[in-house]
Amino acid sequence: MLPQLLVVLATACVSSAHFILHWPPTAGFDDDLEGDSPCGSAAVIVNSSSPRIQVDRFAIMIQNTHPQGEWMFRATTDTQEPYNWTDITSVVNTTGIGDFCLDSVHAPSDFAGKAGVIQVVDKSVDGLLYQVS
Repeated sequence: MLPQLLVVLATACVSSAHFILHWPPTAGFDDDLEGDSPCGSAAVIVNSSSPRIQVDRFAIMIQNTHPQGEWMFRATTDTQEPYNWTDITSVVNTTGIGDFCLDSVHAPSDFAGKAGVIQVVDKSVDGLLYQVS
């Protein structure tokens, strides 16, 4: 009985979320504020503990809790507003709830060696949703 209850509780917690950015790690997650542009209300802090990403190829892993989505992936070397976002993929359409991973994302070569921010935007049934890393 207890294992079944834990599974139900874990599923309930995940199903209330819009989406979860697993990699690169999110700069902050507040399900209620994920619709706040441009960062889902997260404070962007770039420092020595920020993840290192290779511009020529890196992955983005997301847990999607909506049946459909239109995803935009952007990056910038501006670490403060106003951000100058650069699209790093074309729009990605998904169907189905669960994890998905883009395993071959590229940033512009002139981003190499610079601090930066990755933005993930989902156009879903709940409107535009944002997270950054």
